[in-house]
This record gives sequence, structure tokens and C-alpha cells, in this order.
Amino acid sequence: MGTLVTFCSSTFSVLILAASVGLPKFVVPNFPDLTIKTRRTSGDWLSQVNTLYLKGARRRTETVIEVRARADAINSVQIVRCDEKRALNLNERDRLYTSSEIEDWSERLRKARPVSLTRKSGAEATMTIDSIDTGERRQFDHYTARRVRVKILFEPGPGASTLASVEETDGWYIDLPGFGCQEQASSGFAWLGSGQDRLQIKWLGKAPRGYPIEETSLRTEAGNKTISKVELTEISEAPLDPSIFKLPVGYRQALQTGNGGADLTKPDTISNRAQYYWTRLTFWVRGFFR
Repeated sequence: MGTLVTFCSSTFSVLILAASVGLPKFVVPNFPDLTIKTRRTSGDWLSQVNTLYLKGARRRTETVIEVRARADAINSVQIVRCDEKRALNLNERDRLYTSSEIEDWSERLRKARPVSLTRKSGAEATMTIDSIDTGERRQFDHYTARRVRVKILFEPGPGASTLASVEETDGWYIDLPGFGCQEQASSGFAWLGSGQDRLQIKWLGKAPRGYPIEETSLRTEAGNKTISKVELTEISEAPLDPSIFKLPVGYRQALQTGNGGADLTKPDTISNRAQYYWTRLTFWVRGFFR
């Protein structure tokens, strides 16, 4: 028998789902030095190279995204320091950074006040997740990869805004306990609803995935098929320089935009703040007098 959960699509969807299946707890990992480089492609329009560095309680991720419609590539760097509960995002070109605290969502959910949600009267839709461990194993240096096949099916009922779709994924995954400053997730799935559909989630097989080493996904929606692939280009256990997990010297804080946001293209100066808030005020006034 599979597991069935029913809830309404809304901005509370993730918290409702998390309350049903449980959120992973915050942990401080102790990784041996590891470098993993992969390339993800989607159709013929997107190529993304991810380089992951792990050392002790810290992680560095470098991402280069090439989109066919853009002449330049998009580069980003994130440093996660679980021992300090701190995440840094870097703009290496302009030598800017943002810093944010890593939240313990399991603790936040435990302390949160119960919220009474009114049941919506929207149309019904069903999401079925089936994740199966084939039992096959492969070695990548000292890491054993598991082959897991996953099928996610969306079936909208009459009048539902959810689109019918199916995604089938076949991949090889390694376990990195404590990745993301969290204990190993029990299912490895999360979903944020939209619209007002009443969504039923059915879990059949619940084999966990992990960090993708190789992966092929086929998504079919409205007659369109999209193939995405992850390919391993490098894996190494060579020692890493601890300095790559620190904020580089000479970086300035990026412009703070309120509500925890930031503009990583501009430094946080008085003139940039004044210009930002003046632009917001102008939009507000224009909207008020429409």
C-alpha cells in the first residue's frame, strides 16, 4: 500500500507536506576532502556545469550556466559553512557577497504555532511518486553509487489548473550524509504547489536518491518531451585548500533590498540604497494613482 496525503495548493504547501513526512534535522557534517564536477544538459538550450567541493563541515559550489539565448555565461559561487550556520553567495566578477543564516527548519516547525487552514473547494489533482532502488551498485573512488528509478505522475481532475505530466528519471546517486547541513532526507522529494487545486500525493516506492553522479530524465507535458542529463566529468579525493571555503579578501557586501534579499550586482552604498528605495517609492506612487 502506498501513502496518501491530501492538502490544498497554496503558499503553505511545503510546510504542510513537511509536517506530514517530517523535516530533516540540522547537523554539522565532517566530510573527507572531495571534488565532484558534473555537467547537466536540458534539451539543446541549457548546459550547466556544477563543481562541488567538500571539506569537513564546509561546502563550496561553483555553477556555470550557458543558455543558448544568452551570449554570456552565468557564473555563481556559494559557500556553506555548517559549523557557523552561515551561507555566502559570491559575485566574483564584481567582488561582492551576501551572507545569510542557515535555518534549522525542523526546529522552526517544532516551535511554530499551529495554523488552522480553511479547506479549499478547488478542483482535485493527484501526484503519484514511485521511487525504486534497482539494487545495482557502482564504485566511484571510495563512494558506492546506487541506481534509483523514479516516476512522478501528475493527473488533474475536471477543472484543475495542474497540467497533466509525467517525469521518469533513471540515475546513479551517492550518499553524502550531512549534505546541506541536514541529516539524510527520508524521501528526497519536495514540492511547492500553485493555484487552488486540492492535491493528493500518493507515495508508492520510497527509495531515497542522493547526490546525482549520472542521471537521465524524460519529462512529458502537453505532448512536449524534454530530456535532461547529468554526466560526471571529474571526481577526486585530493586534499583541498581550506581558503576556498572562506570569504575572499577585498569583497564588499552586496546591496541589501529588504526581507532578506540582496542585489548581487551592486555594492551596498548609501547612493545605491537611495536609488533602490526611490525606485520602489516611484512604483508605489504610480500604482496608487492608477
